[in-house]
Amino acid sequence: MTNLLSKLMAALGLVGVVLSMSACSTAAVGASAVGAVAEAVAGNSYSKESRRRAEMQSDLQSYEEAQTPQHVENEVAYLNVVEQMQKQGLWFASLAHIDALETRWAVSERSRLLRADALRQTGQKEPSSALYRQLLRSPSAARALHGLGLIAAADGQFDAAVSQMQAAQKIAPTDALLLNDLGYALLHTGRGVDAGMPLKQAAQLLPQNTRIQSNLALYLALFGSASEALAWMNQSGMGAEQRMRVLEQARTLSATAEGAASSRPIQVLGAAPQAAVVEVGRSPLIFEKQLTSTAAAL
Repeated sequence: MTNLLSKLMAALGLVGVVLSMSACSTAAVGASAVGAVAEAVAGNSYSKESRRRAEMQSDLQSYEEAQTPQHVENEVAYLNVVEQMQKQGLWFASLAHIDALETRWAVSERSRLLRADALRQTGQKEPSSALYRQLLRSPSAARALHGLGLIAAADGQFDAAVSQMQAAQKIAPTDALLLNDLGYALLHTGRGVDAGMPLKQAAQLLPQNTRIQSNLALYLALFGSASEALAWMNQSGMGAEQRMRVLEQARTLSATAEGAASSRPIQVLGAAPQAAVVEVGRSPLIFEKQLTSTAAAL
């Protein structure tokens, strides 16, 4: 794998680019510093230059502080900032800012939804569920049902998760992330074959999302053909690590699937015809062949 990734980096010229960027950056910084010192010496005003720089630093600090959420005067703008924090994975920090926001203004439907999401992401399932349930009769009902479904899935209750997410789908049929999570939950039930439609919809609605790409590849590895799965991996530009994660999960699901999925054969990517068909839930995938085909496909 290390050799494969090294070859890929060499082929793409990434090492040279990184070194070139570092060299340019160092040269630029050095030139700037020398120029500043020369100017100060020539003008015999080093102390003035120091004061000027200190004032600039103070102004910069004031500017940065003005951009923090505490200084946002508009509630909607503050909510947008908190939402961006959550997209960056700053769930604990977002809870603190939601407290500040709701103290300064009032509790709103949107702040309640953001809090429910943050509580779920920080492992506080009970208060999160309570907030989601409060939102079931609001315009945020689809998001609330989706959240409840994610909590159920995290507890391994995938049938309940599917029910919640299908209810959310009726309200928000074009939500790609919802469709993706619905498909993933279905793969963990006896109705895994039904995951194809929501996952394919999600892939076309949000084609650059790597999580959606991986889940569709997982579905194709389990219920499609080897050529379909491999073609999708190539089309999505999946790297070796992403392909390996997909194949590892396919191996796990194939060994534990129940119900309708247990009688559906799957094909192992790159395996010989005699070894390609594996009964889902009865035999593990031939993982060594999976890895071989992954490396060969890059």
